[in-house]
Amino acid sequence: MTLRIVVPALFLAIMALLAACGENRRDLPRLGEVSERIVDGKTVSDTLFFEIPEFRFVDQDSQSVTLQTVAGKIYIADFFFTHCPTICPKVKKQMMRVYETFLDEPRFAMLSHSIDTRYDTVAQLRR
Repeated sequence: MTLRIVVPALFLAIMALLAACGENRRDLPRLGEVSERIVDGKTVSDTLFFEIPEFRFVDQDSQSVTLQTVAGKIYIADFFFTHCPTICPKVKKQMMRVYETFLDEPRFAMLSHSIDTRYDTVAQLRR
């Protein structure tokens, strides 16, 4: 799938999610897996909801970023490394388009995670 298709589709999905968070807000459905087991000869179902565990990362300004940083927001998380010469610059260019589109939207955030923390120091991320 090309980025020309992915970015507009991502944009529409984000807009739909933001619209759902408006003043006449309804809770978005929570996705989960249904677990079934037999208890005393009866089938018992339970839904196991997906949860993002607590985290603490350091950003390019040496500030902590936690789950509370994005509480109540719709956010996109992506992964990269700064010395990636091939696809990363292309993906980052498209992610910048999304970022710039929602720059003034307080209910939206983006978290980009380095997958090479040995090389991608705070100073390198700042550059």
